[in-house]
Amino acid sequence: MTVPLKYNRRSLLIRRVSNSLTVGAIAIVVGLFVAAMAIVDGLDSAIKDTSAPDNMILLGRGADSEANSFITLDQLDALKFLPAIKRDGEGHPLVSPELAEQVFMPAGDTLDNLPIRGVLPVSIQIHEQVRLIAGRMFAPGLNEVIIGKLLLNQYPGCSLGADLKVGRRTWRVVGVFEAGGSSFESEVWADLHSLQEDTRRASSFSSIRLKLVPGADVHSLIQRCADDPRINLQAETESEYYKEQSEIAANLRVLGLFVAGIMACAAIVAAMNTMYAAVSARTTDIGTLRALGFSPLAIMTSFLAESSALAFAAGIIGVLLALPVNGLSTKFNGGAVSAPTLAFSFHVTPAIALQGLAFAIVIGALGGWLPARQAMRVSVVNALRRN
Repeated sequence: MTVPLKYNRRSLLIRRVSNSLTVGAIAIVVGLFVAAMAIVDGLDSAIKDTSAPDNMILLGRGADSEANSFITLDQLDALKFLPAIKRDGEGHPLVSPELAEQVFMPAGDTLDNLPIRGVLPVSIQIHEQVRLIAGRMFAPGLNEVIIGKLLLNQYPGCSLGADLKVGRRTWRVVGVFEAGGSSFESEVWADLHSLQEDTRRASSFSSIRLKLVPGADVHSLIQRCADDPRINLQAETESEYYKEQSEIAANLRVLGLFVAGIMACAAIVAAMNTMYAAVSARTTDIGTLRALGFSPLAIMTSFLAESSALAFAAGIIGVLLALPVNGLSTKFNGGAVSAPTLAFSFHVTPAIALQGLAFAIVIGALGGWLPARQAMRVSVVNALRRN
């Protein structure tokens, strides 16, 4: 026989002050947990969303990112007519040599590493998620650039029609693009040849992106690029490349969980104190319930349910407190000099909200476990004698 829920409801209403303090403590912890996971998910999405399933990226041998990769014009010429590469309607291979550079830009009292990418017109056909939302595409050979939407008004010159001082020249911002929330939205895109001239890398690139024909043998192509002495490049799918680059987000997730665990300990103590006080104040009630035939297990379950319900309500409040951060933009720098500054948005997804509610229930269950066990062990005779 279970204890009626209306008994727990009445008990929660009687101890309004202590219960409110406990709900507040748990809600704050859950809100911070949800915000931390929203940061990690936003950063993770910004990195992973850059990839396309039928795209491949090639880097120089030994390079682990575009920042330290070097590819020559001869290597590009040797690979761009491989049969596994898709072609456009005119028979031109969908191969995009790209030059990824970084420049220091003032951001308040600090300097950010602003990524600038040199591309050709064919790049738009390979990076299919890139879409202009304002202005136009830059004209090749001119000092024109387009910028990702997350850069708008973030740095001097980062606005449509403004002059952006990057490198040794001044560029006119003629367009703004979006890229499905990916890291490209934190970049400036310029004409490849103009950027090569500006950086004095006239015949070299950082990476080569290419689009594969349907059903292409990816493993054979990767092996061909590595074994052919004319190519001698390391190749992998974009999905695999960005999976490796997303280790930063994985480390942040571990750090966020660690901090949330520390805060959860304080919330568990608060819930435990509340429930211990409830057990102490309701000793006579517990004795009466036992005398009416309710089992010790039923009483323990009742107190656990009460603690969990308290935490669940706190979890809902915590999730609601964190919802305003959804969609907010921020910037992240890996800390290294060569690491580009990445702008991304907070993502409070339904999965993260459910994780927050589950986190709250776990806090409530752990906080109520020992007090519930104490309630289960209350002696009927001693409890009624106290009355």
